[in-house]
Amino acid sequence: MKGDERINKSGRPAKGAALTEILNSKMDAVKDGKLRREIIAERLLTLAESGDFNALKYIFDRTDGRPKESVELTGGAIDSKLREILNG
Repeated sequence: MKGDERINKSGRPAKGAALTEILNSKMDAVKDGKLRREIIAERLLTLAESGDFNALKYIFDRTDGRPKESVELTGGAIDSKLREILNG
């Protein structure tokens, strides 16, 4: 209603920054003469070099991308897969 004093004329208050914005600003901070993101990358590489499989997987997923998956359908499997996709 026009003129209603209960209406917030300045609009909805802004929400806090998104988590990624907060993390990025923290990662761009300098600690011990290096960016925090550099320190974390070095630690991740150290873990990978020591044989930590999760660190290795993370690095390869981020640098090379995840491998593409393919599905081979033969015979009646094609019809059943199509029905599954079409029926949700």
